Amino acid sequence: MKFKPKKSRSLSVRKGKIDATTIFTVASQQIPTVSQEPVKSLGRLYDSSMKDTKRGLETAELATEGLLAINRCGLQGKLKVWCLQFMLIPKLLWLLLVYEICSTTVETIEAKINKFTRRWLGVPPGVTDVAMYCRKAKLRLPLKSILEEYKCGKARLLSMLEDSEDPIVKTVQPTIKTGRKWKVVEAVDEAKECLKIKEVIGQTQTDRKGLGSSTTKWWSKAEGKEKRDMVINEIRLIEDSRRVQKAVQQPQQGQWTNWDNALQKSLTWNEIWHMAPLRISFLIRSVYDLLPSNANLVRWGKKEDPTCPLCEGRQTTEHVLSSCKIALSQGRYTWRHNRVLQELAAIISTAKGETTLPNTNALIFTTEGGAKSWHGRPVRTTNQIKCLLDGCDDWDVSADLPEWDSHPSIIKETRLRPDIVIHSASTQQLIMVELTVPYENRMEEAHIYKREKYMNLTKELENAGYKAVVMPVEVGARGFVGSSVYDLLTKLSICGNKRTKPLKLLAEIAENSSRWIWSRRNERFLHKD
Repeated sequence: MKFKPKKSRSLSVRKGKIDATTIFTVASQQIPTVSQEPVKSLGRLYDSSMKDTKRGLETAELATEGLLAINRCGLQGKLKVWCLQFMLIPKLLWLLLVYEICSTTVETIEAKINKFTRRWLGVPPGVTDVAMYCRKAKLRLPLKSILEEYKCGKARLLSMLEDSEDPIVKTVQPTIKTGRKWKVVEAVDEAKECLKIKEVIGQTQTDRKGLGSSTTKWWSKAEGKEKRDMVINEIRLIEDSRRVQKAVQQPQQGQWTNWDNALQKSLTWNEIWHMAPLRISFLIRSVYDLLPSNANLVRWGKKEDPTCPLCEGRQTTEHVLSSCKIALSQGRYTWRHNRVLQELAAIISTAKGETTLPNTNALIFTTEGGAKSWHGRPVRTTNQIKCLLDGCDDWDVSADLPEWDSHPSIIKETRLRPDIVIHSASTQQLIMVELTVPYENRMEEAHIYKREKYMNLTKELENAGYKAVVMPVEVGARGFVGSSVYDLLTKLSICGNKRTKPLKLLAEIAENSSRWIWSRRNERFLHKD
């Protein structure tokens, strides 16, 4: 092997200090010192300081330069955010992994990233990091936090060193410096303790899936990479729970924590590509109550009068989208309601039930020894969900809209007019669907009110020999579908992708209608365009 002095580096340390006067030579050729020519390997720069203090400042400067470069390009704001997420942040994460940079420096970098992200998304500076990175928020954006990725990267590095197959590496206690504010060793230990506690508690139900519908991997049975992945996922859950705790303490931007009956809206990059910039801005601002209503303008010191120019009430986001008396009398909310109702009626009209129930083989139970056996009760399998339309094929859908068929005569004789009636003459069954487009924090209240409103009508129909069912459903004014709509479509055997697309379509119609209402919030008389 031929030794090349020019490609080598030398470093002389005397009494703990760098000695730049000592020069090493090989075959009369001088070996450059690290001070003269720093060396770079796998993206890590080695110089005479042997410290990463300057590397943190250089990484912060690199982040600033990258943000300014993206900001100078002529792309739309959402495309700039994409460049940030998939080009700049991965580049910074590698530097944060190979260098020992404290978490405080990473927080400073994330603050700069958040500043530009808000500007590119068209939202005010007051939007917190909870709105951008929280996975449990009702509006989930496809953004990743560089601080969270930094913590997960350090935790993964520590776990890999601890689980190394090399006996020397495994016996040496790894030291990964991350500053005094956040320590990776404590974070990994906390995640492991949480995983052990979860195993003691056992499997619990946290979503719509029932017990036993999904498999859970326990900490004691995991090994190697599987354990590392569990630790990383637990750290992410801990970070997300802290964001939720922060949101609960925010009276304005944390209102979504009380939307118990609203389904989460998780935006993907594919959906963002097809969204106009103003729509993205309106959606985020409306969810976190940061639209420039008169009440917010007064709070921000931009205006003195918070009253609504239409009804003289206090103009808030909730007031404009669902509570203005003049807007109600002019039919703005009715127009939005009818748009959602028309689409919901079209979706329901595609539902079909089974005219004959599927055959199910009953289980045969036998006593020990085979002395006695009997047939169990026939049950449906998991893919044979009971549908409200099963048993007949003459269902007729009518809606309280001009272009739809009128309701059955038994309904016309009453004073109430359900939005949608699904009627079967042969079996005398009635399914009444009542739609409400309320403000998201009043979904449960609207559901209870509609159910009580039609309670007497249901009893009258049952006394007349009909089998009547009332199903109130809600679609939020800001485009968040209520869980009641999900349940309705499921009971009508509209499942899977056939259910996902209608839910998104209903949400989009409500959101677009509310955006139009918001744009006319100061117009007392509506003019045809």
